Amino acid sequence: MQQVCLLTVVSLFVTSAQCKTPGLQTRITDRALEYATEVALDILSKQVTGQQIPDQHGQSGDVKFDITGMNVKQFTKPSSRVSLIQNVGLSWSTSGTGLAIHGDFKYKYRKGIIKISDHGSFDLKANSINFQIKIEIGMDGTGRPTMKAVGCSCNVGSADIKFHGGAAWIYNLFSGQLENTLKDMVGGGNGLLCKQLNTLIDVNGMKSLQKLPVTVQIAKRFLLDYRFLSKPSFQTKFMETYHKGEVYWNAVPVDAPFTAPPLLKSSDTSRMMYIWLSDYVFNTMSYNALKYNQLQYNVTNKDLPSGVLNTTCPQSTCIGKIIKAIGTKFPNTTVMLYMKSTSMPNMTVQNGSTVVNASGDIVFFAQQPGGKYTYFLTLSATMSTTISLMIQNEKVFAKVLKLPISVTVKDSKIPVSPEGLNFIVKGIVSVFVEPKLNELGAAGFPLPVINSVHFTNTQLTVAKDTLLIATDLKYSG
Repeated sequence: MQQVCLLTVVSLFVTSAQCKTPGLQTRITDRALEYATEVALDILSKQVTGQQIPDQHGQSGDVKFDITGMNVKQFTKPSSRVSLIQNVGLSWSTSGTGLAIHGDFKYKYRKGIIKISDHGSFDLKANSINFQIKIEIGMDGTGRPTMKAVGCSCNVGSADIKFHGGAAWIYNLFSGQLENTLKDMVGGGNGLLCKQLNTLIDVNGMKSLQKLPVTVQIAKRFLLDYRFLSKPSFQTKFMETYHKGEVYWNAVPVDAPFTAPPLLKSSDTSRMMYIWLSDYVFNTMSYNALKYNQLQYNVTNKDLPSGVLNTTCPQSTCIGKIIKAIGTKFPNTTVMLYMKSTSMPNMTVQNGSTVVNASGDIVFFAQQPGGKYTYFLTLSATMSTTISLMIQNEKVFAKVLKLPISVTVKDSKIPVSPEGLNFIVKGIVSVFVEPKLNELGAAGFPLPVINSVHFTNTQLTVAKDTLLIATDLKYSG
């Protein structure tokens, strides 16, 4: 029974899932996408600033020139807009980007017998740079999310170059060609900015996605599967992802013989992100825990304080004094309680509360000399546990609010009173089971988000079959 309770709370911390109806569903709104592009522009600025540009060599009329040592000194963030494209992903466009480039030059001018060569430095300012890129978001054959940049285009509106050193009149002979060359290097589908954007999405973005494991091991025995069931869907104001969300027995990952219930419907887009968690997550874990004999536990004196399970004691708080028939038949020994679930614990989420109903047997044994145990009693127990949940630091935390348990005698070799049995069982629950549950609940379980993304302004709604987390996001990478 204790392990039934422990698994109850463990499973409440599992945060992704789905069968054909999703066990985990997420909604990422346009507010989150706009915020993500601002973060991406900050990253792009860092990547572009200081970027080395390949040397250029050219000729304009009678002037041969070499441009070397070029690097980007400044990146001016543009205004940005992101829109969603049905069945594809996102379209990201910007306007008003600015770049400042510094480099060195040398030239040779030759016309007839006149030969002039010199060198110096230059500063180029490129303004009114606009770029647009599409981002395909999908899934691979294993159910993992994918991200790919396609169709990048970039246009440089104007470029102004200033030379330092050398003869000023010669600049006019090749400055125009040099400006066009540098504009082509910065703009275009294969220019500096598009190359950096492709890297930002195809490399940096995919690395972030790869940090989201699609399976998570739980307690070394269970496997939480939150692979994509299908490609994300895209609406005008948001994109949604749908995840399997089933908990398997790690050694034998076979689907449970039931499906996820429908999740709560919501049209809200006022927050950046929404996460729907189905009680299917818990119930598939519970199913496999029962099937593979994980919902059983031996309670002995080491689990309880002050020798509660002693059959003989000077005080009146041990089991042998409370139930005198036990002390009379088995004096000077201890009792072991074997707790096991007889049916699958079931979690119900509705009407603002989370309740787990469980039933099982509590089997009593008296320890005999030589380490043998003698059976003498079996109780049937039912429990309806009410749990409160909270979200903090991207984790779900739980606390037991109510843990009522009732018992009846199923089989007995000794005369016992229901009052005495209830006293013993409720004492075990209050001094051992409930503290263990709350200790586990206080440890928390992380939600499936990247480490650098944090929740802010978070709200938890408990509705029918669904835990709905609505939150804004903050990036700290």
